[in-house]
Amino acid sequence: MENEEAPALRARVFISCGQRKNSDEVSIVSEIQDRLCTLGFDPYVAVQEQTLRGLKENLFEQLSKSEYFVFVDFKREALDSSSIHRGSLFCHQELAIASYLDIPVLAFQESGVKTDDGILRFIQANALSFSDRHLLPNLIANEVNKRKQTWDPRWRNELVLERDPKQYSLSRLPDGTLSRFFHIGVHNRHRNKTARNCCAYLVKATRADTNTGIPVKQVELRWAGYDQPNAYIFPKRVRPFDGFYIREDLPTCLQFNLFATGTDFIPNIAGEGSYELEYLVVSENFPEARTSLVLTLAPSLDATSLVPTHYRK
Repeated sequence: MENEEAPALRARVFISCGQRKNSDEVSIVSEIQDRLCTLGFDPYVAVQEQTLRGLKENLFEQLSKSEYFVFVDFKREALDSSSIHRGSLFCHQELAIASYLDIPVLAFQESGVKTDDGILRFIQANALSFSDRHLLPNLIANEVNKRKQTWDPRWRNELVLERDPKQYSLSRLPDGTLSRFFHIGVHNRHRNKTARNCCAYLVKATRADTNTGIPVKQVELRWAGYDQPNAYIFPKRVRPFDGFYIREDLPTCLQFNLFATGTDFIPNIAGEGSYELEYLVVSENFPEARTSLVLTLAPSLDATSLVPTHYRK
């Protein structure tokens, strides 16, 4: 199953750039951000964090989600009373993390900054030199345009769980009972990387009208039409798994295709009403993907629905 790319899909660019107060750096980085937006990217401007929690929740998280990295090394203090200056220590630290995460880098250094300093010496970023700061946004935009084949704004390094309200199939069980299978699609938004060893889970279930949690154990769900717990998802493709199924003769009781050896792993979700179900997909080479869905369980299969939370009125 394959879907067209969503028009709003934009690759994320992490902009690592000095922003000293009472200088022109803040306005310049804002213009860089605007130029990248115009080129179709989703830019994020890194702001120096003062706490470890801020680093983990903001900078590290944004870096881990970014498809591209722009490094701007503005001139700082002179080294040993010479004409050579140091660059931004904080930006070099972010560059080191981007290099570790294997994020494509475009690097720019202001004239006078010590070349090939720090990690730049090892990653062969081939930093481009600039002397007029106010021309830097144009320089960056031009360099991105030169790299259209590698700097493509229309993809993301992520898996996304998608649920179409009409996404189900009818099938007969071995005993002949007609059942409706409710599928959840996993969309690989990468332009050329296959998602390896993907496993799907129901991780949380809540009875919405009473806000009562339903016990859920960790066990793999079955991929649609496949008899193994781990699956591969090709680039720009969508692969569905069975969120659950409902027997025609038991319309208010969920059934699950699980890789389990005991009945105690089967979640007990039954009874007319509204439920919130949270699903998780993990992969060997992609960040985790989650979604919360609203289940309206009714005496009639045609009145039962499973929709994303934003569909809820």
